[in-house]
Amino acid sequence: MKQNHWLQWNVPVLKKSISVKEYLRDQKGMSLTTLKSAKMNGSILCDGRPVTVRHMLQGGEVLHISLPAAPLPSSIPLCSLPLEILFEDEHVLIINKPPHLPTMPGRGEEKESLAGAVLQYYVNQNLPSSFHAVSRLDRQTSGIVAIAKHTYAHQRLADFFQKGIGKKYYIGIVNGRWEQPEGIINRPIARKPDSIIEHQVHPAGKQAKTGYKVEKTVCGHDVTRFTLYTGRTHQIRVHTAFAGHPLIGDSLYGNRSELIQRQALHAAKLQFCHPVFESWHTITADLPEDMRRLIEDELTL
Repeated sequence: MKQNHWLQWNVPVLKKSISVKEYLRDQKGMSLTTLKSAKMNGSILCDGRPVTVRHMLQGGEVLHISLPAAPLPSSIPLCSLPLEILFEDEHVLIINKPPHLPTMPGRGEEKESLAGAVLQYYVNQNLPSSFHAVSRLDRQTSGIVAIAKHTYAHQRLADFFQKGIGKKYYIGIVNGRWEQPEGIINRPIARKPDSIIEHQVHPAGKQAKTGYKVEKTVCGHDVTRFTLYTGRTHQIRVHTAFAGHPLIGDSLYGNRSELIQRQALHAAKLQFCHPVFESWHTITADLPEDMRRLIEDELTL
């Protein structure tokens, strides 16, 4: 039987006593759903003794929360693929995804996906985890994918990124040259009404903000570093196309290219605050071979 996930915190000195529920909700950002799961199917220990969420904390205690293991989703076929693991602990797994591999199986048709490979890895390691991608990459986009190993890590990491606590950086190659070598594209994005895939800049869409900076120029095309301030679907692809410089090889928002067999986009760097320990980490992912050949000299991430 798989073990539960354990969270541990050393409660700091408090100005006034607070309940376990207040501490977890207000100071650790735990959702009511996750807290209920711990109450009903896990456990809550204070200095090794079982307590309820109404137990009052004075400060200085050690709080342990047990979250139940999630079952493997039957809709995702398991597959054995090599994984380039950039970071791993008991709460978070960060992978450098290769191009041409979907993060999730689309409509159950693909036999191979990053999700299936990660789940197979969990089975092999006897880890009590499901697949919680904090952010997904398009099939053709390569690079960093952050995966939470349990619901609390997923919920808190997603909340951090939504609040701007952490940054995601991409390297892309756009068609042509930017009019300005550095700038911000701040345009709302919405799904196109006649498409289930394609998105567009539209005033009725959700706020989307992308920073860009030219790193070098190769054969008349700008190698560009992008900073994501929001996380909308296809955000970089939509914003570059809107600006008149779609990514090279992006057949959806631009044109196919003989230079590369996909859109030239790579999630190169991630700065994040750990969802449990609240420590800061910087993760980088090397460029894949197809983009490295185009850019020639590797960039310092």
